[in-house]
Amino acid sequence: MKRNCLVAGLASLIICLVMLVGCANAPPPTVPNPTPEPNQQQGSPTDGQPANPTQQEQPSNNLSAYFPLAQGNTWQYLGEGNEYAGFKRTVLYTKENLAQVQENNGGTIIVSVFRTTDESITRIYFQGEVYDNTNFLDKQPNDNTIILKAPVQVGTTWKNKNETREIVDTNAAVSTPAGEFKNCLKVKLTYPESTIYEYYQAGVGLVKREFVSEGIEVTSTLESWQPGDGSSASS
Repeated sequence: MKRNCLVAGLASLIICLVMLVGCANAPPPTVPNPTPEPNQQQGSPTDGQPANPTQQEQPSNNLSAYFPLAQGNTWQYLGEGNEYAGFKRTVLYTKENLAQVQENNGGTIIVSVFRTTDESITRIYFQGEVYDNTNFLDKQPNDNTIILKAPVQVGTTWKNKNETREIVDTNAAVSTPAGEFKNCLKVKLTYPESTIYEYYQAGVGLVKREFVSEGIEVTSTLESWQPGDGSSASS
């Protein structure tokens, strides 16, 4: 039973992305369209260590700031509790308010396309087992999973297929190998047999994800991140 729960949980983790989704609060540097450039560069160009251990003194009301999708943005996550909990996330292409994100956990590579608006960050396309850099931005949408939703305040709740999401904190503090993050957005994802907590930091993005089910805990924690150059999309 525990093995089945863990497998289901990991599948949920992969499907969930933001992203994805830094101490809640993945601040979008320059997403396709309404994403601002990250306020801090997490990591030096030489050793990859955090340039500033403390991020975001004030919470942001800009939804896209918590999910930065500038082309070239890269995040590396340290996994604990399962061999595939660690992963690398990269924004491959952007166009207008769309962004294609690749996620590689060492066992498989998945691709997601996100659409950013003032009201929500939504995954509109998802495909697993993609081992090249094919551009999917113009593909017909096959998904409609809302990752983050306005307003950015405690109590904001929305439903996706098989899950309910709720913003439960806008001032969470998270300690990671990449630094200390304050005023993080904490989102609770409730499934029939498990719970996931995602933490987003404005200007950085997803900084931590926690999966909990029947005593099993799996975490993915930000190890390093590097803002991209924000170039326009290409095939």
